[in-house]
Amino acid sequence: MIMAELYKIDDLTPKQIASVCDHTFLATVEAYREKAEKVGGNAVEMRTKDFYDHINFAVSSDRKPYAVCIRPEDVRHAKAYLEEHGKTDIKIASVIGFPHGSWFTTEEKLDQINAVARYNISEIDPVIDYESLKKLKFPVVREDINKITKKAHEKGMLVKLIFETSQLSNENIIQACWIAKACGVDFIKTSTTFAGAGAKAEHLEIMRKNFDGGIKMSGGVNDKNVYELLKAVSGRNDGMIELNPMKIRIGESSLLSKLKSGY
Repeated sequence: MIMAELYKIDDLTPKQIASVCDHTFLATVEAYREKAEKVGGNAVEMRTKDFYDHINFAVSSDRKPYAVCIRPEDVRHAKAYLEEHGKTDIKIASVIGFPHGSWFTTEEKLDQINAVARYNISEIDPVIDYESLKKLKFPVVREDINKITKKAHEKGMLVKLIFETSQLSNENIIQACWIAKACGVDFIKTSTTFAGAGAKAEHLEIMRKNFDGGIKMSGGVNDKNVYELLKAVSGRNDGMIELNPMKIRIGESSLLSKLKSGY
C-alpha cells in the first residue's frame, strides 16, 4: 500500500508532480506524414525516434513519472526498453478502444486487453462509449465497462476509464461516475486529448464529488494550469493535496520537461 502525505499544492516541486504522472505518447505514424514530407524524411522512422526519446525521458530524467501511457502496439517495445535500462519500477499503461470508445465493439476492446496483458503491464486506459452515454443508453454503457473491468482485473491490471468530458454534459459526467463506480473501475479520466478540450477544473470537481476512486486529469495539462487542476481534483479547500498515485494521476506528454526547478 502506498502511503501518501499531505502537501501544499503551490509548493509542489517538478519531481513531486512527476511522481503522479503518466508520461504519455499516443501519436500515430499518420501524424508524422505531413512533417516528413516537408523535410523529406521517413514518417515511420521519425515516429520511432520520438517514441524512444519519450521513453528515454522517463528512464533518464530526475523527474521520473509513475507510469508511461502508450498505444497497444508500443507496449512490447516500451517493456523491453524499460527492462533493458533497469527501470521496471516505472509502470506501463495502454489505451484501449482509443481514441473513440464508441467506434470499437466490446469484443474488440477485450481483444486489445488480451493482447497487452501478455506483457504483464499494470494498467489500461479504455475509452467509454460516450455516444451511447449521451443517448442515455445506460445498460449498453454499463455492460461494456463491466466486461472491460472484469477482464482487466482478471489480468491484474487497473482500469483508468476515459470519459472524454468535452463531449459530455455535466449530468452525463455524473452518470458516467455512477456507472464507473458500480462496475468497480479504479480510476476515471477526463480526456483522450483527441476530441476537443482537455481537462477542466469544473469537470474535475464534479468527478471528485461523485467518484471515490482515482481521478486522472489529461488533455492540455501544462505548467500554467497544473496547480489549478490539482486543487480541483484534490477534493479539499485548504490548498493541500494527498500526493498518492492511486488517487491522483496527471496524463502529460511535455509537462515534466516544461516545469522549471523550484517552480
